[in-house]
Amino acid sequence: MILDKQLLRRIHDNEFAPPEDRTPMDLLPDLMAGLGALDPELRDSLCLEILWTWIDHGLYTPDQVREIARRLMDNLREGIGEAEGDRVFLRTFSVLILGAIVTYDARVRFLEAGEVHAIQACGLTYLMDEQDLRGYVPGKGWAHSVAHTADLLGAVAGHPALGAPDLERILAAIVQKVIAPTAYPYLENEDGRLGRAVLATLRRELLPMEQVAACLHTLAGVEPRYKAFVPGRDSATYHNARCFLRCLHLLLAHPELPAQAREQLPGVVYTVMKSFTPWGL
Repeated sequence: MILDKQLLRRIHDNEFAPPEDRTPMDLLPDLMAGLGALDPELRDSLCLEILWTWIDHGLYTPDQVREIARRLMDNLREGIGEAEGDRVFLRTFSVLILGAIVTYDARVRFLEAGEVHAIQACGLTYLMDEQDLRGYVPGKGWAHSVAHTADLLGAVAGHPALGAPDLERILAAIVQKVIAPTAYPYLENEDGRLGRAVLATLRRELLPMEQVAACLHTLAGVEPRYKAFVPGRDSATYHNARCFLRCLHLLLAHPELPAQAREQLPGVVYTVMKSFTPWGL
């Protein structure tokens, strides 16, 4: 499919107003295909932003958004398991639009609870199954699967259809992704995006702090490594856990967090950090 970049630029530059001779549904196949484009302008600045904006502004009907969500969830299985490959862009940008759908629905509420849970389950499965963890890919732009999935999980955590067991699953999945063996150190703000997803679970005030602390203590099993970073799975896991905990410790000072989380969790994070880094933070 050849996408009309000039048309998409005109839409973008015209404050995302649909063209007079084409409807949002007419352009949906192009926008969906563009999520997997290797041209970063076409993918990030045009197709992603236009589709996100049209969903957020209600230019698609509830049934149309449901169908978009189903197709996006199918996209998450395209090439899954590849260590590196160009299909990663379709997967990771589909994740971002799923997050836009969840955020939109939290405001207007048309999805059934089961549909929101299906998106959550799909996001959690994708988080654990995705093996292509590259951040920025030269010449092709951002892949950023961990960061994009963290954004989705943060959106899902904030949705009122989810309860405490769902939030616990999100928190546990984030911790497991942080300590999963990988050769990819998270150098492109993945720690910050994962940390903000954790904050989204805490803002709901549904999880007992003891439960959150127990989940974070899972990170205490990381192998201590006091030497300089050396590329490899063990070293990357240590780096990822340390950076995540440091970032989370900072984010827990956010004034909008419930007081209980701000008061109790920084000490937990520090204790976990000292379990594998003797100088703590």
